[in-house]
Amino acid sequence: MWTGLAVALFLAQSPVPELISKARQAMISGELHTAEQLLQQAVTAEPKANTARFLLGFCFYLENDFASAEKTLAAADPKDARVNLYRALAQEGLGRTDDAIEFYKRASSSDSRNTEIHAAWARLLRKRGDPMTAEALVDQALAIEPANRDLLYLKGQCLFDRGEYAKAAGAGERALTAQGAAPSEREVRFLLARAWLKAGDPARAANHRKVFESLPMPLVR
Repeated sequence: MWTGLAVALFLAQSPVPELISKARQAMISGELHTAEQLLQQAVTAEPKANTARFLLGFCFYLENDFASAEKTLAAADPKDARVNLYRALAQEGLGRTDDAIEFYKRASSSDSRNTEIHAAWARLLRKRGDPMTAEALVDQALAIEPANRDLLYLKGQCLFDRGEYAKAAGAGERALTAQGAAPSEREVRFLLARAWLKAGDPARAANHRKVFESLPMPLVR
């Protein structure tokens, strides 16, 4: 068994922390291929480096290489909520929605207050035609982060699904003013245009539709 001093000496000599640090910077700069190379070096130098494995799997996911993402993340820490979240997302990308749900359950068990997990899981459930369970997950997440833009937008979508159009519009209006990069203003405005029209307020719907049409289409990577 290693002593504390031996561990400290190993960490001081290991190139892995520096490789991970450089990889993070490369990812921030959008240089995913460079980040991949650095993380591959880190994993080779220290096969049990779970952080490096997670980040490498995350890189593959960002590049839409879902098979490589799943394979890499499968070798990372199975108790890490982030690992299970991105395994779920990778399984979705591969069209394996039943497997994805199992990983969402594991991720939530590991970190029940992670609202990103709730949101991703709820989106999948809506796609599968289970809006009630999706909305229950969104409500749990909103109890944790009531001003979360993504969650408010999802709540609006769930309300729209069950015909509560005025409430859907209200949730959408709150999402529009909330902080956050996603969803885009264009997505929120589209929900609002539909919801206000269904709620019987064509003037508000037209205003949102006008802004929606003026906003640029998102670039598809």
